Order: sequence, then C-alpha cells, then structure tokens
Amino acid sequence: MGTSQSKPGTRGGSPLVPSWADQDPVPPNHEPDGQDDQDGQDNEGPPEYPRAIGPVLPPSPFGPMKRAMRDYLSTGDRASGRQALGRYARAIGSGRGATRHARAARTGAGAIAALAAVANAGGESVVIHGFDLGTLTGRPLEEAIGEIVDRFCPPGILDEDVIRAAVGDALFEALGGDETFEIAKITDRVVVVATSCFVAEIVFAAMAIEQGQAANNVSPDLAIQRENGLRDLVREVSDQIATPIIQHAGAALNTERLSGIISQITAAVEGEMAQW
Repeated sequence: MGTSQSKPGTRGGSPLVPSWADQDPVPPNHEPDGQDDQDGQDNEGPPEYPRAIGPVLPPSPFGPMKRAMRDYLSTGDRASGRQALGRYARAIGSGRGATRHARAARTGAGAIAALAAVANAGGESVVIHGFDLGTLTGRPLEEAIGEIVDRFCPPGILDEDVIRAAVGDALFEALGGDETFEIAKITDRVVVVATSCFVAEIVFAAMAIEQGQAANNVSPDLAIQRENGLRDLVREVSDQIATPIIQHAGAALNTERLSGIISQITAAVEGEMAQW
C-alpha cells in the first residue's frame, strides 16, 4: 500500500509515507552527540525535553488497526475495512486528526479557493494570487491540473508528496469528465466534490502511513484493489459530511475560510469513523 494509483496521472511512484514520518523531533537547544556546550563543558546527563501537553499515547496505539488492516487486505471484507478505519480514528483521538492535517488543509485550500472564485464568478476567468485559471482553458486536463498543483502546492513544502497527490486526485475527481480543462465548467458542485475528495485523500493517506507491513502478504495488484476499496469507504463518509457544510458556508470561500472548512470536515469524518 502507498504506491498505487486510483486515477491516472496523480500519484505516480511517490510513496504515501513522507521522508520525515519516521524522524524523531530534535528537542530545543539539544547539541548533537560529541559537541560541547557553549561554556566548553561536556554535556552531562540526558537532554531535558519540554513537558508533554495532553495525554501520552500508549505504546503501539495503532496495533489493533494494523491487525484489522491485515484482515481486510487478505479478505477484502468491507466490515474489516470499516473496523480498520474505526480503530485508526480512535487511536488518533478526537480532534488530533484535524491538527495533524492543518498544513494540508491550508495548502489544499489555496487550490480549491481558486476554483471557488471561478464558480462564484459564474465560470468566468478570475485572477487569484496572480494566477489566472482562464489561461489553462483548452489545455489537456492532466497538464492543466499539474499547473494548478505546482502553483498552489509548490515543491519543497513539508509532506509535499502526500499533499500534492491529494490535491491532484481531488481536481481529477471534480473535473475528470473532460479531456481538456474548461473554466466555464467550474461550478459550485465542482468545489464540493474537490473539497470532499481532498479530505478523503488526506485522511486515507494519514491512515496508510500508520498501517505498517499489513500489505506484505498480498500481491501488489490485490493491494491496489483493496486500497481503492478502502478509499471508497472514506469517500462515502466524506461526501455525506462535506456537502451540507460547504453549501451552508455560502459563496465567499477564500483560502482562509476553506482551510477552516477542510479542518472541520476532516474532524467530522474521523469522528464518524471512530464510531465504526
């Protein structure tokens, strides 16, 4: 799991697990081994870490989720898939998922806000942060989406592979009915679909990071099939939650407001999954 594609031209070979996922944070003012303090004296004793805020997770909090994932990947049983997602959501705890996805919410909101501005203008060209989506009209859809992703999710951001893939998937899902990019076809419905899909992708990707070696005992092709089935489960709940929230938000969906909405939907999706 982690290298498959649900739609053409989106993930490529980029892993879902970012390079920083397994790195421990360096405590403040901690000198690397072998270096002296500024006073010239060797460091003595362990470095002092700041006191943890909030509850400390128990050892291997994702163990139950990984067991359910192995069952699901082996059998394809929908109930096992729901159980895996539920155990993941309970392991991260209420509200923690939205915090974890804060950077993705801000980054993805920029691209989706550009679509929202066009939809609010009745499909007319609108310049957002110096970028005119109208200049992409008539371009091959995959090429146009690549331009949007590069503009609003530039390389070099933290966890860039996951966020860029999620934005790309969301735009393909919302605009994928045509071979070319047509700005006139960007509607309020496109904004809803893009937002819902984006939330589902970042939730799924975060869960995939924690699933460990659950896919080791199934073939790559079967893992892809099962993975897409798991995505569908997340998409179903995301679609149900996202639509009324975005419709209630109205037309003024700028980047800041959409970032908050994405975080709200993410928390609600993971809260629903926690009941499975």
